[in-house]
Amino acid sequence: MAKGSHTSSILTGKDKYCYLTGETRGLEKHHIYFGAGLRQISDKHGFWVWLTAEKHRGTKGVHGRDGHETDLRLKRACQRRFEETHSREEFMAIIGRSYLPDEPEVETQIPADTDGFYLL
Repeated sequence: MAKGSHTSSILTGKDKYCYLTGETRGLEKHHIYFGAGLRQISDKHGFWVWLTAEKHRGTKGVHGRDGHETDLRLKRACQRRFEETHSREEFMAIIGRSYLPDEPEVETQIPADTDGFYLL
């Protein structure tokens, strides 16, 4: 089987556990990018993870009513992992868009000599 095939996840390899909880029972395969032919692309490139049924289809699961943030978290984690060995352009050619901000998020540093107060 070719590298990046449907038998291995880009995020967890061949290990079978819920990517979000670590649970090893009652798992379902979640294609990180889905719809309009993207499930097959996700299979081909290993863009999938195992999830518990609750994390997959529950109300707060990636396909649930309140699961948007979890879905986005998985999409970003997958893209970051892919971009460790490939370019953003390669990712976009496969998926069609980027899920990562164009500029890295920078944490604001508070100067040490201000006792926690400073002007922005």
